[in-house]
Amino acid sequence: MPIYEYTCSKCDEIFARLQWPGQEEEILCPRCGSDDVKKMISTFSCSNPSESGGSTDGSYSGFSGGG
Repeated sequence: MPIYEYTCSKCDEIFARLQWPGQEEEILCPRCGSDDVKKMISTFSCSNPSESGGSTDGSYSGFSGGG
């Protein structure tokens, strides 16, 4: 399920919601309850297991101790 980030125009709260595209429901600010919220442009993030210390077979070897 995608995570969308929103900002409240009334109190400047930034918050995230999990929702499917096209599943448009009223989004309310969790801080002040305002419906004057705008969807933010989010950044995309991914990682490469070989660069993050994991293995390429889908398993994670955990922390490797250093000498």
